[in-house]
Amino acid sequence: MAQTIDRLRADRVGPPLLPLQPVKGNSDNSKQTAFAEHLRKECEAIGCRTRFSGHAQIRVDCRGISLQPDQLTRLDKAVDSANEKNADKALVMVDDMALIVGVKKRTVITVVDAQDMKENVFTKIDAAVIA
Repeated sequence: MAQTIDRLRADRVGPPLLPLQPVKGNSDNSKQTAFAEHLRKECEAIGCRTRFSGHAQIRVDCRGISLQPDQLTRLDKAVDSANEKNADKALVMVDDMALIVGVKKRTVITVVDAQDMKENVFTKIDAAVIA
């Protein structure tokens, strides 16, 4: 299988995660905005201090990934652990998901589910945390 570089993350090598599609009318934008607001409220409700970038929000939404409150809590604790070790970018494994996190800014950069993890190489990380 040919390796390609994801246009959104030049440091990620592997099969493309999904076809790049142009953004259509306002309905897609309003759906993404509604999803982002829902995710933000879920995080606030449980006191999760880790944020999701726009790219990560799109990945979670388009892949139909469901993040439960206990998973968000474990993610937050994993980011705390990585920060204690002075990590810059960490691969955080939560159940069957891999999340790349900018530790200093506490921001999830991208999310990959188990199905899309196969044959992928994650580069430019300096820590891995199993949450």
